[in-house]
Amino acid sequence: MLVAVSVFAWLAWTSKEEPGVGRVAGALPVNAAASTLSDESYELLAAFRAPEYVEQPGAPKTFRAAMAKYKMEDYAGAASALRSVTAAQPGFAGARFYLGISLLLTGDRISGIEELRGVTDSGDSAYLERARFYLAKGLIAEHDIHRAQEQLENLIAQHGDLEKQAAALLGQIRPS
Repeated sequence: MLVAVSVFAWLAWTSKEEPGVGRVAGALPVNAAASTLSDESYELLAAFRAPEYVEQPGAPKTFRAAMAKYKMEDYAGAASALRSVTAAQPGFAGARFYLGISLLLTGDRISGIEELRGVTDSGDSAYLERARFYLAKGLIAEHDIHRAQEQLENLIAQHGDLEKQAAALLGQIRPS
């Protein structure tokens, strides 16, 4: 009897800390909606092809050299070169945007997310819409569905070129 009471007490105590299948009552995880996606689904929803770079007249020579690597799909080389550009010009939204993309594509998601968040936080720029979209992709890859939803909702509210893609992606990550 003492063993049974001890086991029950232990199960009741751990169920409050670790809710899940086969447990007694407990709070739902904060990101309950995200738990319905498989790891493969996260990867598929986060996948993207690098956005095309269009030449910018008057861009600094170091930026153009970095973007030559980017165009050749040398994202690691582009990231390295773009880091020096952003170090010299931290407010250069184009360099931060393509650095974020390059970092995401090389697997450095956290740094890529930070760069893209810097672009979105800096306000209105020619890169704001695309930065929000790829930031959402990076957040999905990190299983941060709540923040990805926020970015997609903000993007949809802009009514820009990526509105339909954002709405479709949002529909795929929202709980059903």
